[in-house]
Amino acid sequence: MPAEDGLRIDIRFATAADGPRCADIFLHGRRAAFSWQPEDRFGLDDYYDCVDGEEVLVAELDGAARLVVGFVSVDAGERFIHTLFIDPQWRGRGIGSALLREALTLLRGSAELACASRNAAARAFYEHNGWTPVPATETGGDAEPLVVYRKSAL
Repeated sequence: MPAEDGLRIDIRFATAADGPRCADIFLHGRRAAFSWQPEDRFGLDDYYDCVDGEEVLVAELDGAARLVVGFVSVDAGERFIHTLFIDPQWRGRGIGSALLREALTLLRGSAELACASRNAAARAFYEHNGWTPVPATETGGDAEPLVVYRKSAL
């Protein structure tokens, strides 16, 4: 499928060979998205723990290099999109939107996702893509405040 700038991207299920690249995207993406957290809070192995038991789709640039530029993980049982990260060099080209569409297709119905309330860029991205915030439920403790979004399948 063409990205917004005419690049050709393919979305497919991740393989074990994609793990190191996805872990790198995840590490750097989290450090950027959660800039208020200390950098050493995040590590490469976090990716594997976070997506364990989930379906992972990767976005790959078409061409000789077949470079993975982003991924989304889905908990099908919970109808929840758990993670979405794009390599910073490839943001703003429609790749995240394409991954969200594929995730909704995979879930075949409505889905939810959550993001940190402080992550204004992510919130703007989800709202631009038609995701609607749902009323907050009470959370206690020291957890980062989250905004939960919902959207029906296309």
